[in-house]
Amino acid sequence: MLTVSKISKGFGQKTLFTDISLRLLRGERLGLVGPNGAGKTTLFSIILGDAEADSGLIELERDIKIGFLPQESAPTGNESVAELATSISPEITSLYKTLREHLDPNDEARIDALERFVELDGYNLEAKAKRILAGLAFRPEDYELPAHTLSGGWIMRAHLARLLVMEPDLLMLDEPTNHLDLETLGWFQNQLKR
Repeated sequence: MLTVSKISKGFGQKTLFTDISLRLLRGERLGLVGPNGAGKTTLFSIILGDAEADSGLIELERDIKIGFLPQESAPTGNESVAELATSISPEITSLYKTLREHLDPNDEARIDALERFVELDGYNLEAKAKRILAGLAFRPEDYELPAHTLSGGWIMRAHLARLLVMEPDLLMLDEPTNHLDLETLGWFQNQLKR
């Protein structure tokens, strides 16, 4: 699924890492551990194609679905917490936007968006997202809150929920437990074992 071959990266005089190689097959789990500044986030950026290595090669399986949770709070728009957790593709995100903007039940754009939402199994996605949000300590009354009104830690939880709903082939989490209490951490660890 992922092969990293002899990747090296430095910034100026500082070498972050040299000749890193690994192979990750479907179903395998790998923890990347190191002190702050060791280059873990940079390696993620290289794998994602957001940064270039000084040398080496990254190979990803064709059509692989990657989920990434950055260390810093990811941005939100006008979506609700439940919409954010369910927005697993650009199309779903666009459908939610259309439904928010076209409230008249007779509006053709709303009707078309609802039909497509049903075709994409959107209601089951919403139910799954709400179960996952509950596991991450969201209350039912939180689901319809505008995501941008949450604190950074709760926004990270909502993005984490989105990734768990997405079920990507490759899940890359950069310090995902920073904002989790012990009970939620236990729930999250059980989800990753599935």
